[in-house]
Amino acid sequence: MVDKRIMRRIGILDFTSSAWAAGGIFTGVLTWSLANACKGEGTEVVMLSDNEENIVANRLPVKVLHVPHPLLGPSSRTPQSFGQGWFRRLQNGPDRSHSYNAYVMAQEHGISVLLPPGAVPDWTAGVKTIGWIPDFQHVYLPGYFTETERVHRDTAFRTLAQRADLVLLSSKTALDHFSTFAHDYERKARVVSFPSIFAFEPPCADPSSSTRLYNLPDKFALVANQLWVHKNHEIVVAALSRLRRKGIRIPVVMTGLPADHRDPLNQRLSQLLQEVAQGDLTGQVTFLGQVHRKILIDLMRVAAIIIQPSRFEGWSTVVQDAKALGRPLLCSDIPVHREQAPDAMGFFPCDEPEVLADLLASHWGGLNPGPNTAIEQQALMAEREFAYRHGRSLLQVCREVSPV
Repeated sequence: MVDKRIMRRIGILDFTSSAWAAGGIFTGVLTWSLANACKGEGTEVVMLSDNEENIVANRLPVKVLHVPHPLLGPSSRTPQSFGQGWFRRLQNGPDRSHSYNAYVMAQEHGISVLLPPGAVPDWTAGVKTIGWIPDFQHVYLPGYFTETERVHRDTAFRTLAQRADLVLLSSKTALDHFSTFAHDYERKARVVSFPSIFAFEPPCADPSSSTRLYNLPDKFALVANQLWVHKNHEIVVAALSRLRRKGIRIPVVMTGLPADHRDPLNQRLSQLLQEVAQGDLTGQVTFLGQVHRKILIDLMRVAAIIIQPSRFEGWSTVVQDAKALGRPLLCSDIPVHREQAPDAMGFFPCDEPEVLADLLASHWGGLNPGPNTAIEQQALMAEREFAYRHGRSLLQVCREVSPV
C-alpha cells in the first residue's frame, strides 16, 4: 500500500555491475544526489535492484525494492554493449520480459518517474521514464565494435530517444552527439553532469597503508581505468619508454579490471605487458588489476598526478574523482575532457606519446605525493556544492515529466 502522505515517488534502476565499475558509481551518485534534493519536498526516492549484495554494501539512503529477475542482461551492463540483452527482451513484450517486473513494481509501489532505464518498452504501465545514454562511442570509434554491436546500440539508443519522456546526457559533448544521432528527439535531451561519489562519502583515514601493502614508491603517477581498448593505456607506456631513454624514470601504477569483452583472449593486455618489458619498464610500471574501492581511493589521494588517457568518455568518473580530491590531472585532448577539466595540468593528443612525455617531464619535478589536506578539503567542499546543484537539476527534470 502506497503511503498517501507521499506526493510522489521517484524510482532509480540499479546499474551496478562487476564488469562495469562506473555503472555502480553512477547509480550511487544518482541516488545520493536525488535523495538529498528530495528532502522536505514531499517526494521519496526508492531504488529497484536485482543485486542484493549492492543493496547491503552501498548503504544507500533510500528504500530498496528487490526485483527478483535481472534488470539488465549480462551483455548490457557495460557501455560497450549497452542495451543489447535488455532491448531484445523488451521487444518480446510484458509476458516474456524479466524487465517487466521493474515497471509493474514501479506502478504497484506508487512510483511515478523511473530513471535511468537504458531501454524503455512501449508498455510502461503508466510510469514516466527518464532514460540515460552514457556516450556514443560506437558512432565515433566504430572500429572498437562489431557490426552487430553497432546495430544493437543504434537501435537501443534510437528507441530510447523515441520512447523515453526525457533523456539524460552527462555532458554538452554528449548532447552534441545526441543532436546529430537523434535530431528529431533533440528536444527531449537534458544535460546533467554528475559529481564524484566523494561529495557524499568523503575519504578518511590515512591512505599510506595501501601504498605499503603493495610496496609502492612514495611518489608515483596513477592510471585508474579498466583495461578496455579505448582507455588507451598504450600511450602511457610509450611515453614512459621515451622518457626512460632520456634517463627520466617516472613510476606509474595502473589499476582496473584486466578484461574487455571485445578481447576475450586478453591479447591487448599481453601486448601491453610485452611493451612494458621491451621498454625496460618492468620495475617502473606496476599493474595492480582490480583493487578494492577503498584502496583505489587511497591511491588516488596519494598519487602525485593522475593520468586519464582515454580516447572517448561521456563524463569520466576518474576525472571527477581526481577533481574532488584536488589531485593534479593530465588528460587526453578530447572535447569532453576539455569540458570537464578545463584546469587540468595539461592535455595530450591520443596518438602522440611524445606530447605526454614532455608534459610529464616538465611537471614531474614540481609535483608532490598527496594527500594535501588543505587542497583536498577545499576541493571536496566545491564538489559538495556541485552535487547539490546536480540533485536540484535531477529533481527539476523529474518534475518536468511528473509535475506535482
